Amino acid sequence: MSWRWCLLFVAWSTPGVAWSQEASPGDGRVEAPVQTGEAAPPQTGEVPLQTVVTSSRTPERLEDVPVATEVITRADIQASGAQDVAELLAAHPGLQVQSTFSGASIQFQGLGPEYALVLVDGERVTGRVNGAVDLSRLSLEDIAQVEIVKGASSVLYGSDAVAGVVNLITRRARKPLGANLRLSYGSLRQVDVDGTGEAQGESWGLRVSGGLQRRDAYDLTPADIGTTGSSLAGFQVSARGDLRGSETRELTSTMSYARRVQRGVDLGATGATFDRASRDDTLTVRLAPTWKLGESVTLRTEGYYTGFQRRYVLDQRQASELDSVEDTRDQLARVGGQLDARLGERHAFMAGVELLGEHLKSDRLEGSSGERGRVSIYTQDSWTALSNPRLVVVPGARLDLDSQFGPAVTPRLALRMDPLSTLTLRASYGWGLRAPSFQELLLDFENPSVGYTVRGNSDLKPERSRSLNLSMEFRPFSRSILWLNGFQHSLRDMISVSLQQDTEGQHFVYTNLERASVRGGEIGLRQKLPAGVMVDASYSLTDGKDRTTGQPLEGQARHRFTGQVSWRFRPWGLEAWARGALVGSRPFYPDVDGDGVADRYDSDPYVTVDARLTKDLPAGLRLFVAGANLAAAGNPDDLPIPPRTFQVGLSAQL
Repeated sequence: MSWRWCLLFVAWSTPGVAWSQEASPGDGRVEAPVQTGEAAPPQTGEVPLQTVVTSSRTPERLEDVPVATEVITRADIQASGAQDVAELLAAHPGLQVQSTFSGASIQFQGLGPEYALVLVDGERVTGRVNGAVDLSRLSLEDIAQVEIVKGASSVLYGSDAVAGVVNLITRRARKPLGANLRLSYGSLRQVDVDGTGEAQGESWGLRVSGGLQRRDAYDLTPADIGTTGSSLAGFQVSARGDLRGSETRELTSTMSYARRVQRGVDLGATGATFDRASRDDTLTVRLAPTWKLGESVTLRTEGYYTGFQRRYVLDQRQASELDSVEDTRDQLARVGGQLDARLGERHAFMAGVELLGEHLKSDRLEGSSGERGRVSIYTQDSWTALSNPRLVVVPGARLDLDSQFGPAVTPRLALRMDPLSTLTLRASYGWGLRAPSFQELLLDFENPSVGYTVRGNSDLKPERSRSLNLSMEFRPFSRSILWLNGFQHSLRDMISVSLQQDTEGQHFVYTNLERASVRGGEIGLRQKLPAGVMVDASYSLTDGKDRTTGQPLEGQARHRFTGQVSWRFRPWGLEAWARGALVGSRPFYPDVDGDGVADRYDSDPYVTVDARLTKDLPAGLRLFVAGANLAAAGNPDDLPIPPRTFQVGLSAQL
């Protein structure tokens, strides 16, 4: 990062320290399973959910949020057995996680990963590859809960939050002295080791964690020497500290570092064989002082820095003319302040300002580097217009001043109504914005193994969107939740790749060409049955079209069914669950014969099934056995997911 941004970050982070007992974003103090914005009835021994932050950037009770927010709590995370965020979200209703050799990315409501914003404690995760954040590099060991907001969220978070936001809330220390250790081993010689330690005093808390992972590569076409999925070796360490010295001041700080090394074998179009390797290093530091200025006024400030570095090596066997080494370094710093105020009994007002700077240096970029800055002002008011029936109106607006694209305004209006104690209705309409990435603006890349080039376009305009979301949550009985969502996204100035063919080969250029619309709906049911059984089922319908060509959006399934059955029998210390998904066909548009014209085909529908059984043992031990992709779905062309795998593990809690 340039010295200007580093100096700004240091200047912001070094004022006098302040502490408070006010709950802050990233509190993560809740453990009970809930979904779709309403608290499910807590089971015996569980702590009911109290606080979420993502939909309003302000801590508030989940049952009070005006914008529908889905929460996956720590209890859900532990029961799932997922090792990373990609595994956790893979079977979540309304979300799609796609796996490639470069990682796993998320899709919201039929839109690609470039339209989804991934946060940790409200801060952007850097290191996008091909427009996507690799969710498999985000460990769950240090996560208290995951908050999901579907629909336009640019009013609060700016660029990229067009289709939705995933916010990972880190855990804080809860015990005077405690530790956990988990070991597991499974197919593909997969080994996972995670450990945590924590300590808490009257006015402070410290939590540290670390983990190691390794896994062999896999190949869905054993007849050749190539690999479909890469091998993995990595580790991560993190720490979170909280200081609370009085009733008016607080300081939260987090730091993490992670390294992932992946290796695979590719087969080039000319018959050459390439050994591929990548190494990703990620460092993040966050300081968040909070001041309580009165009974109803709180000032929250933050300083944040994250750096992502990737080295990518392509080594041609028995030759060297097509060898390549690429280095990428992406750095981002953000400083901001936000004022929260309760104005009487009916208004919860919030206003904030933030300054963001990003610097990218890459061998793939024309000129080798890019730099941008952005100043943003945002505000939102949660106005309780009626008390009975309850009606909450939430207007908000954001102004972004980008160093490259100038000003952009993204307003949003949200409504919540509770006509009955068992019925909640929500609606929101908002504008969205996605600024072109450095890759789309400045990319200068040649792939010698396949024989094509990709060029950026410095004249690209930001993408704009208009999004409508409607939702209903009905609780006919104390153990039942029925939910229904409808959505529509209209996008213009979509950034697309235009294929150009000449005597020297194929050339791809980024351009503002497309207009697209995506609409659809989701319906789901959660039902708690006797004998500790819980059933979840959902169906998603997505209709996405490129308005320029009239063709369906690539890789988007029109139909998707998901279901999960879980069972808990406390006297025996047993927990078990099984989940599955049925995904319909998806359109793809490869240029098979190299003539510059797409050759559409529709993939086959597929089914995935996962299961897990856990047994509590004496002395705080827990044994588990799990199976993933039991239906053996996957192929190397359009579904490169890992094959059927099994895993056994043991965890200990002190």
